Amino acid sequence: MIKEGAHTYVDGQGPVVPFTGKYAVKNEDPFAVIRAGWDAAGISGAYRPLRVEFELTDRCNDTCKSCGMGAKPLADGVTLSDTQLDRLVTEFADVALSSVAITGGEPFVASRQLYRFMDRARGTVDIGKITTNGIWGSEKRCAPTFERLVNAGLLENRIFVPLLMISIGEQTTPLEYVARIIHHVVTQFTDRELNLAVSSLADPADRKHRVYELLALYEQMYGDFPHDRVHSTMRVYLENERLEDQAPISRPGNTTVTRWMRSCYDCFAPTVGTYVLPCALMKANGDLYSCAAFNVPEKLGFGNLLRESFREILDRVNSSAYVRTVRAGHGLKGVGEVVPPSVTDRMTCDSFCGSCKLLINRFEEATGQQEPGGRLPTFIPLQDLSVRGGQRA
Repeated sequence: MIKEGAHTYVDGQGPVVPFTGKYAVKNEDPFAVIRAGWDAAGISGAYRPLRVEFELTDRCNDTCKSCGMGAKPLADGVTLSDTQLDRLVTEFADVALSSVAITGGEPFVASRQLYRFMDRARGTVDIGKITTNGIWGSEKRCAPTFERLVNAGLLENRIFVPLLMISIGEQTTPLEYVARIIHHVVTQFTDRELNLAVSSLADPADRKHRVYELLALYEQMYGDFPHDRVHSTMRVYLENERLEDQAPISRPGNTTVTRWMRSCYDCFAPTVGTYVLPCALMKANGDLYSCAAFNVPEKLGFGNLLRESFREILDRVNSSAYVRTVRAGHGLKGVGEVVPPSVTDRMTCDSFCGSCKLLINRFEEATGQQEPGGRLPTFIPLQDLSVRGGQRA
């Protein structure tokens, strides 16, 4: 499988090779195309996202105890309404957003809304990624689902090669379904049309990945596994504050914040290939965060895209001294100018997200100013939600 990190292209740091990397682009200078869109839309500032990853729904057919996205059972979750999705297309167009990643929950439990959004978005914003557990990979549903995706405009991106990412871990989706989806992609689409990735999540206590079961099963069903077509993402589950009854997560070891800072990549620099950065996250309730990590700190939440304009929220992000410091310092290490090693050497945590959360609090203490993020509304009226308990509000 193609390992993560083989093709990383940062704006201003060398040439871009089209059609390489998990998040491949279609031309040699995607950043020029993206900047031209920003200029035409009048979008400026230290933070300008290349992508918004948004939860089409937080409903899921599965009930993974360690779910990174905090998905809810089908009876309890919500799905964005047609009106809300139309609003998103308008807001994305207004700021010349180049791409979106559609996630959940499980997007395909809201397939009507998924196809409708894709159809409305075509020509306006690229569908850069769809994340799924592959529940639609049965012999009966697999091919028709791909046909619907294509008809909805999946292959009509302007800048990015679309990526289908299949998550395996605690999911109960039969690996046979996942193998069938992989086989369909590699036999029906070229790598210039559609990219494919398998995201394998493991319990950090034993780090056992089901991807090895998948490889063996695929070879039983179809022969040699297409290692040259499938991108690999291997992670461990993290604590998620959105899951009150989440299974206990034990991540061995404590690392100083200083080490996390030094290892942090340039998360707000325009990047394609290995990642798409900067990438914002919009949760199913509309709350927008400047980072799309699973455990994004609440203080990186800067507004609600279902209630405010994207421009207003971007202005708020760019008013953040913390965000500007991270951008100017090429990652979390830039915060060291405000929160010195004498402080961060004595702070420990178990992830980049954990270190970022601690650093924001120490940054506020050092500067004496409260950051503009983290004051998101916690209640959305029932009439604003499309689906609750399987019924329209």
